[in-house]
Amino acid sequence: MKYQIPTGTTAAEDVLSRLKAAGVEVLFANGGTDFPSIIEAYANAGESGLDLPTVHTITHEGVALGMAHGWYLMKGSPAGVMVHVNVGLANAVMGLINARSESVPVVMCSGRTPLTEGNRFGSRSSPIHWGQEMRDQSAMIREVVKWDYELRYPEQGGAVVDRAVSIAMSEPRGPVYLSLPREVLAEEKPIPPHRPGTNVAPSSYGAADPAAIRRAAEALATARRPVIISQSPDHFAGFDLLAALAETHAIPVVEYWSIRQALPTTHPMHAGREPTPWVKDADVIVALNAMVPWIPETVEPPVDCTIIALGPDPLHQTVPNRGFPIDISLAGGITPTLAALKAELDALATDTAHPERRARVAEFRARQAEGVAKRVAAGQGQPMSPAYVSKCLSDAADDSFTFVNELGVDPSVMEFRAPNTLFGSPLSGGLGWGMTAALGAQLAAPDRQVVACVGDGSYLFANPSACHQTAAALGLPLLTVVFNNGIWNAVRRSTLYMYPDGKAAQANTMPITSLAPMPDHAAAARAHGAHAEQVVDGADLPAAIQRALAATRAGQQALLEVVVSY
Repeated sequence: MKYQIPTGTTAAEDVLSRLKAAGVEVLFANGGTDFPSIIEAYANAGESGLDLPTVHTITHEGVALGMAHGWYLMKGSPAGVMVHVNVGLANAVMGLINARSESVPVVMCSGRTPLTEGNRFGSRSSPIHWGQEMRDQSAMIREVVKWDYELRYPEQGGAVVDRAVSIAMSEPRGPVYLSLPREVLAEEKPIPPHRPGTNVAPSSYGAADPAAIRRAAEALATARRPVIISQSPDHFAGFDLLAALAETHAIPVVEYWSIRQALPTTHPMHAGREPTPWVKDADVIVALNAMVPWIPETVEPPVDCTIIALGPDPLHQTVPNRGFPIDISLAGGITPTLAALKAELDALATDTAHPERRARVAEFRARQAEGVAKRVAAGQGQPMSPAYVSKCLSDAADDSFTFVNELGVDPSVMEFRAPNTLFGSPLSGGLGWGMTAALGAQLAAPDRQVVACVGDGSYLFANPSACHQTAAALGLPLLTVVFNNGIWNAVRRSTLYMYPDGKAAQANTMPITSLAPMPDHAAAARAHGAHAEQVVDGADLPAAIQRALAATRAGQQALLEVVVSY
């Protein structure tokens, strides 16, 4: 042995302590041979006295990324994820795609296989250290993170961590990536005193340009048929603000492919989840942080309609090709811009009664309620309809419930009265998000009942064994509802849309859609200590939901596998 083992504090300890000081409370870790210095730092924390993020061992990298996503949705602070070199990073890529799509800050770290073949502490000691070498490991994820860097010297650790967290939390927020070579983590690095919190403050946006806000308010003040289409609003603030703006000025709000809840579904101006009937005759549209406010092939606004785009990045610059028109760009913080817009509109508006607009929305809501009642009533048998299952879940819930939905419930038949009661999957569509994000949300908000509502295909993509093991290990009383129709229904619907009279539509079993034979999902969950049932008959569902909730109230995870139609 031609080197001396470090005896002082290490770069690993510096990195971890700076993560905690910068606001990263939790680290979801999936370990490997690059982790010895990280593991030693945690084992030595009692003696070193260093304050490190709470670490949780997660048995699959995709689960770790989803949990970091759900943690942020509930807490508003970033989580750290640490995985094993290039192979662990490969398993994490889909979660990073989802996080980037929804502007979720994650401090993504992975080890880097040792670069040296000897004569250095931490150099290569296993055949895999040659097999895992890459010329540019960061290239795997560079397009889906805001920033990436490989730690090169131990003295960089603190400053690099500060920079990583600050960039992740700067608007528009998003994931960052830090590569950590094994030899560098193992080197000695005296830890200097540093101020509490990050030493590099993240950038935040205030309200958009006052002149642009004035133009937008003028357009709304004179509009006859305005509509707000919300996709990813600021759910940490502004819930009541948007509700007040919509109510005061009689502006309908559509939650199209809603990722984060915009306002209560009981609000008189909540205009459903389909923009087509509102877009086709609108004279002003406010796209509230909406990457896709409507589908151009289905509907286009009138040529004289004024399009107002509001959010930290109205152009959605991470999308290579996006042709939605923008007449007024309100680039800024969502809540500050909404507040300034409301103030300007309040001052300009000479009439806020708008009886025709209010009557139109009220009539729409009445028709919608009638349609919901019929859909729910028609789906109570065998198999159940997703609408019926969704209504039963809604009836069992209160404002302390958080539903995390990935191709599961039908939100249009449910009531969501308070903030943080519904989260939908990112438009990136990386499957397996729902249950993993729900685990993170449950860990972040133990006082809430989190319900993961997922399709059977999404459940399989989530690595359910790893999810249930994580719930058991961390004592998370998550309720998972698996909507089992035995098919990739999104794939089926897409094929029917393009080829409604094609051969696939006429086939008894459409190619590349069937999930048969399906495993016993309830049995798999019970193997991890869950209360689990399969429900086939709609008449049995309400009681089954109550049994599952009784189990979660007692601290046990639960799963309901409900057999539904497609």
